[in-house]
Amino acid sequence: MLMSFISHVLSAWFAFLLPSYATWKALAHRPISEPDLERWGMYWAVVGAFVAVEYVSGWLLDWVPFYWEARTVFLLFLALPQAQGSTWVYQTYLQPFLLKNQADIDASIAAAQTNVLTFVQSRLQVFWQTFWDLATKASANANQAGAPGAAPAQPAGGNPVELARSLWSSYGSSLIGAFQQAAKPATGAQPQTAAAARPAASAYDVGSSSSVHVNPSQNAFSAEMVNNFSPAASSTNLAPSFPQPEVPAA
Repeated sequence: MLMSFISHVLSAWFAFLLPSYATWKALAHRPISEPDLERWGMYWAVVGAFVAVEYVSGWLLDWVPFYWEARTVFLLFLALPQAQGSTWVYQTYLQPFLLKNQADIDASIAAAQTNVLTFVQSRLQVFWQTFWDLATKASANANQAGAPGAAPAQPAGGNPVELARSLWSSYGSSLIGAFQQAAKPATGAQPQTAAAARPAASAYDVGSSSSVHVNPSQNAFSAEMVNNFSPAASSTNLAPSFPQPEVPAA
């Protein structure tokens, strides 16, 4: 533990802070000294490669005896200007390796970038599609719940039976009344009774979703119209047959 702390302090000062300050001086002074820039460029290339390898295999290197002592000595060898270790490592090992494998390294980097972008785009597409489906379903459920007395949600295009039933609930009474008014002159005047004195709307009830009542005094055409468009007849997916009006006898 103590050697690890000492190694971190020495590495931070000699391997990172002092080289960083020397690199700034080489860049800030005019005219720029090319030998100094080349030297520090080699140094940071070697240190970058070493830190990358250490990050990947650090969990294994911690178990190596005297690792922190060897690490500190190696970083001092790279950083101290008296040793010029970074220049030797770069020219002897790093530069020949990179020149030999440059084409493969460039192809691997390009392939990795393409694969990562493709994977991220595919995951984002799946996430967006899932979010859109959930938002659409939630909006449809909210619209259905917000409408009082709304019927259950139907597939795309609507249920023709439910559509016919809603139209019949809205305009059925007027349609039957019109047919009755047209049939009265042909059948003659009917005797006035207490039941006939009631309003025409009470002769039948199509506003209830549970049952439909038809006055027996209505003609067969009205009874057939009401029965065909009742909820019991609409429980199937088949459209009800349109009733055939009876022609009154002369």
